[in-house]
Amino acid sequence: MRCLILVFLLLLPSCASSSLHVVTDGSAKRLPEKKARLAVWGLRPVVTNTIVAWLRDNGFTVMEPSELQQAFDRERIRVNRSFADEHNAVPVAKQLGVDVVIFTQSAVETNVINRASTTAASTPFPGAVRTAFSSASVSIRGVEVASGMLVFSATAKYPQQLTAAGTDTLSTLACLTVETAFGLSPPGDLDLEPDDPCFPRQ
Repeated sequence: MRCLILVFLLLLPSCASSSLHVVTDGSAKRLPEKKARLAVWGLRPVVTNTIVAWLRDNGFTVMEPSELQQAFDRERIRVNRSFADEHNAVPVAKQLGVDVVIFTQSAVETNVINRASTTAASTPFPGAVRTAFSSASVSIRGVEVASGMLVFSATAKYPQQLTAAGTDTLSTLACLTVETAFGLSPPGDLDLEPDDPCFPRQ
């Protein structure tokens, strides 16, 4: 069993590839019209700013995230990392004249593992090689303010790979969630090349 695990880890993708492997999923009951006023909320500015920029580039009117946060603060509403607090936020968005609120949730994790055993008795490779594997994900939920219904959602995941997951990765995932939700990128396994619009820019 240990040998199989070791072989599997050695075959995982490394940073030698110029592409970025991402897994996406999403669906939409209906999408907002261009005349609709949208708001984006989340705890990571790199995610919310990426989505706001994408929406504006595609002709949507989007209020500043800070304006929405100030409204939450005035009403003493705390929207945390859980989507469970959406019902508290939607009435405030309605007061601001927002048609659709896009709630975002994101996560970054780094796991350090040993690719070989520390004991020579159980492996021909002496010593342990410590390797960091990064993973990240971004999810969005579009809630129609008038009805309170979830009208679209999408998730983009960066599965564990040797290359580090940072702000560029989160920006890429945020871009792909919107592209997937709006039907511009098919859900599934994607290998993004440097010429892709959502590929991380330096």
